[in-house]
Amino acid sequence: MSEQFTVTMLGGFEVYRDGQLVELPPSCRRLIACAALKRRAVPRSWLCRTLWPDTRSDRAAARLHTTLWRLRPMGAEGLLAMTPRSVAIAPDVSVDWYDAVDLIGQLLRRSDDGDTNRDLAAELLPLLRAGALLDGWIDDWTAHARDTYRVLRVEALEAIVRARKTEETNGAHARVAVNDPPALVVK
Repeated sequence: MSEQFTVTMLGGFEVYRDGQLVELPPSCRRLIACAALKRRAVPRSWLCRTLWPDTRSDRAAARLHTTLWRLRPMGAEGLLAMTPRSVAIAPDVSVDWYDAVDLIGQLLRRSDDGDTNRDLAAELLPLLRAGALLDGWIDDWTAHARDTYRVLRVEALEAIVRARKTEETNGAHARVAVNDPPALVVK
């Protein structure tokens, strides 16, 4: 039976294996978060420059190697898909931020068409309420993704509010029409 990993990046950062919290050292947490933010395979050299910018390249490569090795004794190596040149979040890992961004995209496309799906909004709201992306993190490499998600989150909440106001207005008009039908003109 394969293990199911879940990475939560909204409202903080946690990793779960089969529903159980996995305690990771800070270097492993940073590596997983950095790889997750890219949503694709990234060169190991890029990870080294990003995670250890003030370190010589050979030392940064050694730190990356050590960080990857630290995942093994914890049974967490399944979080990553690795090649000799790149690292990515494994495709079967569930990431709440991915779910939120994908649902926000669907919601905004539908609201542009004037059709906001209640089920979609209901699925998205818990993710929006979970909090900011990597809340509390101050690493420079998180800033762009955090800012982008903040904007998307506001746009999604605004779209949901607009849709609910439209539903309420339409509902109010319907109630008025039912309770106060126009006078029939009989000739």
